Amino acid sequence: MAAPLDFALPAPRNWHADRALSQAAGSLLKSRPDYSRLDAALTRLDTVSPALANGYYNHAPMVMEALCAMGQGEQALGWLEQEIPGFTPSGPAPGRLDPDDWRSQIGTQDHDAEWRAYFRAELEDKPWREVLSLWVHRLVDGFSTSACHAVLQTAHMSRALQSEVSSVRLNALANALAAWADRYTPLPVGTHANQGVLDFRATLSWITPLPDAHAPGEGAITAGYARLAHAADFAEVTSLVDLSGDLAMRFDALMLEMTRLFLHHARTPFTVIVFTHAVTATAAARTLSEQVPDALGRRLLFRAFEHGAALLAAFSPLALQSPEPIRALPPSHPAHRAARHGDDHIIKLTEALCSAYQRSANPAYLDAIAQAFAVLPASDRD
Repeated sequence: MAAPLDFALPAPRNWHADRALSQAAGSLLKSRPDYSRLDAALTRLDTVSPALANGYYNHAPMVMEALCAMGQGEQALGWLEQEIPGFTPSGPAPGRLDPDDWRSQIGTQDHDAEWRAYFRAELEDKPWREVLSLWVHRLVDGFSTSACHAVLQTAHMSRALQSEVSSVRLNALANALAAWADRYTPLPVGTHANQGVLDFRATLSWITPLPDAHAPGEGAITAGYARLAHAADFAEVTSLVDLSGDLAMRFDALMLEMTRLFLHHARTPFTVIVFTHAVTATAAARTLSEQVPDALGRRLLFRAFEHGAALLAAFSPLALQSPEPIRALPPSHPAHRAARHGDDHIIKLTEALCSAYQRSANPAYLDAIAQAFAVLPASDRD
């Protein structure tokens, strides 16, 4: 009589899942940037306001660069044509800013045109990395301005300039910095000196969600930020995070934690959009950190972490009211599928996750892509 097996049999293979994951992974690893159409697209946006007609932030510059970064630049102008009806003009600059008095002029939210003129002049006279580094230093405490869209726009344009410098891309960077300066708004959470004793996941585990009386519902993410004044010990807890070590590796670790945050909380179309910003803001901070001194890069690292923690505190009560989505498989060609899907958040999220996957091949990034497509309805573009 044969002896009983004393070890567990392997789980049955899901060959369909294996094939889907293999195809998606192969597609991501093969994708290459194509910026040949970017300047034509950005030229169309040169005099467009950062505010859409509906009051939300204009994602178009970010989407244009993200499509090109994924090798989907041929889709950029078509995407733009469908979005133009919602754009508003930036208007001429009625006056000039006093650069020596910049502290009193950031965050006024009514001088975008003047800031554009100022940054264009600066970028004509000085190396773009010098201007970028100075103003990231000045504006980094307003990292979450406009739900991080100003930071995102700045990062996308700086990455485009890394590929090639052109007057169109310099103007696009000027527009991004102008939006960040004009709308500058720090989170209402106070500050504590960094203690550096816990890793990202452990620190997030100590974040206290907002009580039901103060937790936001669906609506603007910035409205949720305003509720953080009621977040217990938020600044004290976030100050515990350890920012030491190799900066690129720390950003990769944070990207993975923000992706896990997305996977646990992105359960409805609204919460997909909310927690997309935890992932894309971290990717943006990483991009900017490559162009600035190490100390400033660590400030970006902290602000990206703080922003993800803010989304957790404000929106986890709403997110966890919905059941977890059924686990899905990623599309075989995520970049192409994102371009056809057409949603600006899906495009930017997919690009950020593609880049992260290319660096580490961690399957969590494929899972997040799959979940985003499964939960957020598509309206394919031909």
